[in-house]
Amino acid sequence: MKQTVYTNYWQNRLTKQKKEHGSYKTEEEAIKGIEAWWELHKGDYSDVEYRRTNSGALEIIYNGDDYVYRIEKQKTDSPLPSRSYTLKKPGEIEALRSKYQLHDEAFLFDELAEPYRDRLVLTMADSKKVREFIYDENGCPIQKLEEIKATAQSRMR
Repeated sequence: MKQTVYTNYWQNRLTKQKKEHGSYKTEEEAIKGIEAWWELHKGDYSDVEYRRTNSGALEIIYNGDDYVYRIEKQKTDSPLPSRSYTLKKPGEIEALRSKYQLHDEAFLFDELAEPYRDRLVLTMADSKKVREFIYDENGCPIQKLEEIKATAQSRMR
């Protein structure tokens, strides 16, 4: 059954870079996801402009016209990803830290304080996606776990 979702994209118009952040049930939730990302990154965007495009997408422009979040309305048959999560046990966390050889300033999602975890889940709208990264103590993504794994494998060769 088709449902309407609102997907966030971040765009750097200078470099033509575009990244998907997450999909939401409502446009209001999508906006809250963007605001949560700014809060995590300590962004103070007081000169934000909301602009509706001819296609109906909502563009949120900040730091000039070069940086924009775009919320696009789409129809899909796929369900939205789950936002619920269960924390890993301490032994599982230590095993992952050891496996990825994480330094003391790098944290797995499960090690972050609850307010950071909640903001990350709101921002990415997917409890699986938030576990794909390591974070600093403030909940800002540092690197993808897959990149760490690939680096470790290349060292072994």
